[in-house]
Amino acid sequence: MSAAGCDSEPLDVDEASSVATAIGDDQSLLLRADVLVSETPEAIAGLSPVAFDSDRQVYVFDRDGDEVPDITEALEGTDPLDPASKPGPGELAPIDEETAGFPRSSCRPGFRQAGSRLCISSSVENPTEYRWAVHICRNKHSEVCSYEDLTYLYINSKLDEFYNPRSKWIGHITVDDFVLCGNKDITYDWDPDWKNFEGTCHKNEKRRFWCCHDDNG
Repeated sequence: MSAAGCDSEPLDVDEASSVATAIGDDQSLLLRADVLVSETPEAIAGLSPVAFDSDRQVYVFDRDGDEVPDITEALEGTDPLDPASKPGPGELAPIDEETAGFPRSSCRPGFRQAGSRLCISSSVENPTEYRWAVHICRNKHSEVCSYEDLTYLYINSKLDEFYNPRSKWIGHITVDDFVLCGNKDITYDWDPDWKNFEGTCHKNEKRRFWCCHDDNG
């Protein structure tokens, strides 16, 4: 996701205040002039919004053009005005397939590649109790997509908007009778909720889900 027409000059305090909107626990971040959001989709200082954040009901901007919105960078502790400063553990080395033991990437029928080391259902499965979700995925030689699987997808692919975790099962059982499930919307690349999108739900509720398998068959 990229922004067009980025103006390198920072907004003044009055202009920043006019577009800052209360979004719960993130409010203090929006007092910073380098974190730009708006209640409307119009361009500001020549910069167009890159996405609409449905949880916060604001349009988000990417001031430094590094494909990571300002609000996400602020939450991650990186600089929203420096394109060289992005969330992550530093430079990621390419995967050595021989050392890692993986053959050439391939997904089973009905699955799609989500990053170099994950395959996920091409479409969401119908709502069912968690035990039946486990059964359905196992019969496809896979598992109910876990928090770890979805986190990998959000970091390593451009499929975020197609795999919104809200109200979906997220493997696995946490405590007696309860399973992880999605409680936030992730609707665009680098949505800030990718770092905390899970809650718990009773295993007998009926929820949609995806199946995941490693790309080594």
